[in-house]
Amino acid sequence: MKHINVQLNPNLEFMNSILLTSRYNEITTKHIGYGLMTSVVNEYTSHVRCFFEKHLGDPVYSFIENLIMNGFTFSRPVELMLSLGNNRDFVMQYPLSDLCVKYCGGLQTIDNLLRMLRDFERKTGYFSFFDEVKCYYNPDIDKVKEVVNKYPYVSMLEKEFGKEQDSYNYVITSLMVGNYGISFAEESPQKTSLFSVFTTDDFSISPSILLHEFSHPFINPLTEKYADIVKEHEDAYELLKPYKLPGFRSGYGGWDECVDEHFVRAMVIHLLRKCGLTDTAAQMLDNDMYLGYKYIPFILEQYEYYDSNRNVYPDFDSFYSELIQVFSSCNI
Repeated sequence: MKHINVQLNPNLEFMNSILLTSRYNEITTKHIGYGLMTSVVNEYTSHVRCFFEKHLGDPVYSFIENLIMNGFTFSRPVELMLSLGNNRDFVMQYPLSDLCVKYCGGLQTIDNLLRMLRDFERKTGYFSFFDEVKCYYNPDIDKVKEVVNKYPYVSMLEKEFGKEQDSYNYVITSLMVGNYGISFAEESPQKTSLFSVFTTDDFSISPSILLHEFSHPFINPLTEKYADIVKEHEDAYELLKPYKLPGFRSGYGGWDECVDEHFVRAMVIHLLRKCGLTDTAAQMLDNDMYLGYKYIPFILEQYEYYDSNRNVYPDFDSFYSELIQVFSSCNI
């Protein structure tokens, strides 16, 4: 039986520490409306800032800051560093998505960045520092393990989507704002390694956010696979715009992301109900409706139909082309 592996990732923590001590928050605040690194001051963040203070003039800082406006924000730094696995040699263990390569500036830029990061780590001795301070995460790891062991999430997800994944990795970091679901394809295209990254606040360490981030790698690839069909229903985006909060506050920027977020958020509510967490499901529904996800009630009806007709739809892939019709057949 597969389990969710709770872990820290030293490579991600290295990048997040650099971003925390760079102009990243200043730049992203101007660009998207808020900073993507934590503003919390505690013993751990103070240690990180103190450690990097004497190295702020290193060229790696200006190199990374110049990448931000190209799109090196949100999940891009996360995906890049997780692609290195847990090895500390700055050699990629997993292939990057085409979108990540694009927003990181291309393969040559990525090679240059990884080389600079390797040299910077050798100069600073960051990994030795991290081994000394990672104990600050012990209380968070204990909380996460309590949540992870509460329900059979892996079997629930694989049964619901009709698809198995290679591994489920729950990565925690207290330095970011936001949570991200990353997937890396294995040699067999049928399975992927899932790396969901969570911040350490009480909202993020919860069944709701766990199900959200681990649902993305099941759903997002199908939105890409059926891109032509998804585009046919793009008129719904105009209907949703009056309900969308400014900027990225609703959690998406374009139509494809809007579809993904609708399907994922509805799936979270659907699975929370199956766990018996009806009050939490109701709270999530209220919050999502406030954020402008007006099609979720109709999608939930479709999920019930899907569950009742698994003899016709053995997996979520076979149901997707019918599910997407919800955006044209229902009036909000």
